[in-house]
Amino acid sequence: MLTLENFEEQIGAVILQRGVQYYKQGAVNYLEETGKNVWEAEVDGSETYCVEIKIKRGTEISKCDCDCPYDDSICKHVVAVLFAIKNEISKSGSVKKNPATKVVFEKLLQKITVKEFQDFIRQHVAKDKNFKTEFELYFSAKDESIDDVEKKYAELIRKIINKHSDRGFIDYRAASKLAGDIGKLYITGTEFIKHNNFSDAFALAKSLLKGMMNVIGACDDSSGSIAGLIDEVVNLFDMIADADKAARPLKEQIFFFLQTELHNKNYFDYGDFSYSLFAVFAHLAIQLNNAEAFLSFIDAQLPKLTGKYDDYRKDFFKTEKIAFLKATGKTTEAEKLIAQNLDITGIRQLEVNNAINKKDYRLAKQLINDGIKIAQNKSHPGTVDDWKKELLRIAVLEEDINTVRDYTKYFAFDRWFNKEYYYQWKNTYQPHEWEPVIEAVIEEKTNLTDSQNKKNKNIFWYQPGSLLLAELAPIYIEEQYWQRLLALVQEEKNLDTVLRYHEYLVKIYPMELLAIYLPMLQSAGDNANNRSDYSKLVMKMEKIMKDIPVSKEKIMAVAQSLKTKHIRRPAMVDELNKILK
Repeated sequence: MLTLENFEEQIGAVILQRGVQYYKQGAVNYLEETGKNVWEAEVDGSETYCVEIKIKRGTEISKCDCDCPYDDSICKHVVAVLFAIKNEISKSGSVKKNPATKVVFEKLLQKITVKEFQDFIRQHVAKDKNFKTEFELYFSAKDESIDDVEKKYAELIRKIINKHSDRGFIDYRAASKLAGDIGKLYITGTEFIKHNNFSDAFALAKSLLKGMMNVIGACDDSSGSIAGLIDEVVNLFDMIADADKAARPLKEQIFFFLQTELHNKNYFDYGDFSYSLFAVFAHLAIQLNNAEAFLSFIDAQLPKLTGKYDDYRKDFFKTEKIAFLKATGKTTEAEKLIAQNLDITGIRQLEVNNAINKKDYRLAKQLINDGIKIAQNKSHPGTVDDWKKELLRIAVLEEDINTVRDYTKYFAFDRWFNKEYYYQWKNTYQPHEWEPVIEAVIEEKTNLTDSQNKKNKNIFWYQPGSLLLAELAPIYIEEQYWQRLLALVQEEKNLDTVLRYHEYLVKIYPMELLAIYLPMLQSAGDNANNRSDYSKLVMKMEKIMKDIPVSKEKIMAVAQSLKTKHIRRPAMVDELNKILK
């Protein structure tokens, strides 16, 4: 997952470096948040290129688009804009709009005459037939002659899809651009809803959903842009269903539309958005008091789900049926279904929650322990762990400190280190009790690692120090056992691994780290074999020099040594010259 925090690590070194240079040179001449979580920018290169970036859930980068000819979704212009966004957010907590641009634009709007505006629209329509359709649809309420809005939307969407399609297939880059173009129609839908124009919003949502469902099976949606767009379209249905001002007859139309569409198994085959759409369907069934149609839909689906991979969907429908029966007051029917389907994790969880709410912890634990046996028989270790977390929840409620310690310790070190569980475990001890407890764990992990080292000593690629470092470093960091962490780092052979602990040790042991880095940098340079490797090496050198200023002369000497030794590698020389100059 690409985020504002990790994009520097996820993007190729060459593109990253060029993007950094563009950003530092001030090539991003315009940056504005034009919609919720949508940023637009202009970047000066051989031409001025337009970049659009969309961010969801705070920092997750869900869309990157640039109109430059580079054949990938992330180019140097996008990288430059990501740095600009990150910088603005770090300064102010949000991206500041470019006031000058906005003022100029607003002034122009105020100065032009109606005739000038109409002439501009006519010229634009002559160049872009899609714009004409969009214009007619947006202002359709003002012209009674445009009577089939849904048909016009379907035609517009078909044209946009065809524009990005190559003989019926939409490749990775085209899928992102298609999602961007169709996304503008989604924004139109939200505007309709904002102005209580629910009829047109529904017509648009229907056309969008059908159009995108036709696309998703014939495109490379590796970026998730099409699936993400469908999620947003589902949100249009949800907003209309939730709107108090939306008329009941319209909501009934939506309900029966969804009932028909959800019979198409493609909805469930191509993404999680089908479950969100089903949630809207269920919500409307309760609103409209149409339990019969909803339950009939589920009962029609269950007999069809007999395939090897249909268990999840079958369990989902059964769980939803029980939840719906409870929500509509049909408790007896719900309880009967629960008793018949306790092998389904979601249904058993409902009963566990019910028992916990009643403080019947004995029954809750019995249900959980039976659930653990079922999950073990099905070889579902993840479900076993989920049930163990439920036992931990009950132990906390019962103030059963020994059980809390057992489970928090287990989850603190299960598969990977979990800081949250580590401190939950630690906080069950008084400060004077903790040291012998954690020392025992350190000894246990050391002995186990020693045993594995002896077992694997004849495997040529095996590095014994790395295993112990991975096991103990999280503990040493949380307990601030810096000298013990340094001792393990000094045994490490891999530069990238050592750099993971750089931030924790550099202020306390700068010279000790430098002694580790110098031979590693030399070795990394000798083993590098492409520009990406050379660029990464230079970036590591620059970071070390920045954090350990006294290291500059020695690292420059390593760089000069590598340049002299590998003078026949022009790409290496080129990258090393960036710091030697």
